[in-house]
Amino acid sequence: MQDTVNTPLISVVVTTKNRETLLPRAIQSVLAQVWSNLELIVVDDGSDVPVVLPTADPRARVIRNEVSTGLPAARNIGFRAARGEFLCMLDDDDWYLPGKLERQARYLLENPEVALVFSRVVVRNARGTERRYLPNTHVHTPELNLRAFNVIHPSSVLFRRDVFAQIQFEARIRKYEDTLFFNLCCFKVPTAYLPVDVSVWMQDGRPDQLTRVYYERNFVNFRIVCEGLHDILIRYPGARRLYYGRLAFQALRCARIAEFFRAAAAAMNLCVAVV
Repeated sequence: MQDTVNTPLISVVVTTKNRETLLPRAIQSVLAQVWSNLELIVVDDGSDVPVVLPTADPRARVIRNEVSTGLPAARNIGFRAARGEFLCMLDDDDWYLPGKLERQARYLLENPEVALVFSRVVVRNARGTERRYLPNTHVHTPELNLRAFNVIHPSSVLFRRDVFAQIQFEARIRKYEDTLFFNLCCFKVPTAYLPVDVSVWMQDGRPDQLTRVYYERNFVNFRIVCEGLHDILIRYPGARRLYYGRLAFQALRCARIAEFFRAAAAAMNLCVAVV
């Protein structure tokens, strides 16, 4: 039995909408953690049928948004309601491995200078084939994460409460929210990579997964990323070219010609204003 008096409370936020067949697996993976001093906050972001927890475990509760706010705002709602010293999140179609919280919490306790730790996720497809998202030899620096457009998966992190006091998810965004949030984290708080498997990232090609989007949506949301990272990008010319070059390509694909030229100019450092 874990000593809950001397172990920090961990708050896990799961956001969900109309995923009633997938959510129980995610919930069970949290409640079955080796680290038992936890609270689970399920944010029901306007599901057609209100979420009913498949458990009587007193550590779990639901916050319901009658009108959907979108994933980033729903995450913010969950974290604002959290009571834990450490915070983390889980996508409703993914699940934690049993030692996830234990291994990362111990790491933060042993390394008080680190504010956020992230680890590997196991990527599984519809055929059951698995691969590791990051190798043991992965080297983390803020600059490398920026140039990679972010390698930190939301279901792979644990961070101290004061991180969220400094950085929240951008509520306007509907894709690339992790690219913006985690790159801001990397540049604002000490971040470390712990090379262990902590969760499973399910990639089974469902049409409701956020990676299946149209060109216009890509452009609008990636423009918000460039806005949010503007002060960082102007300090790193190579990353600026990557981000604004990608924005220019997305503008061209959805026939936004004026925005294409402005993003291309920003990529070439002819100007640094965001489209």
